[in-house]
Amino acid sequence: MKTSSIEIRPLRWWDIPEIDKLERDLFPLDAWSTDQWWRELAQPHNHYVVCECSGVLCGYAGLSVAGSDADIQTIAVGEQFQGHGIGRKLLGHLVDLSVELGVIFIFLEVRENNSAALSLYSLFGFKEISKRVNYYPDGTDALVLRRDERENRS
Repeated sequence: MKTSSIEIRPLRWWDIPEIDKLERDLFPLDAWSTDQWWRELAQPHNHYVVCECSGVLCGYAGLSVAGSDADIQTIAVGEQFQGHGIGRKLLGHLVDLSVELGVIFIFLEVRENNSAALSLYSLFGFKEISKRVNYYPDGTDALVLRRDERENRS
């Protein structure tokens, strides 16, 4: 797959049908509903983006900001686009945005068995701070990770 034409742009309401399909494909047990996407987009402190690969929606990500803290709400990349650095670009975009907005701590939850995501988050300076037992509908535990901007300044 050629990923030379990658664009990250704000998620808009007209993207929701494509996001819904991708969400159900990637997260069949705990996909967000259409209504949830509408509620998320309506919040001024939320920042959602999509990634297009040669005009095709290939991923999305979201950040919720509250003062000097932010939570990564989601990062997802379509299966056929995984392994091409798109997740890295989306995460980098969210981290850069959080820095612009004056965020010090970025938090996220990740399945403890998602080694690819854990490796990516580690590259960006995220560290495990706690665990949520049986967090996901299938009983998988979530690891809570945090990135401290003060430790990651270049």
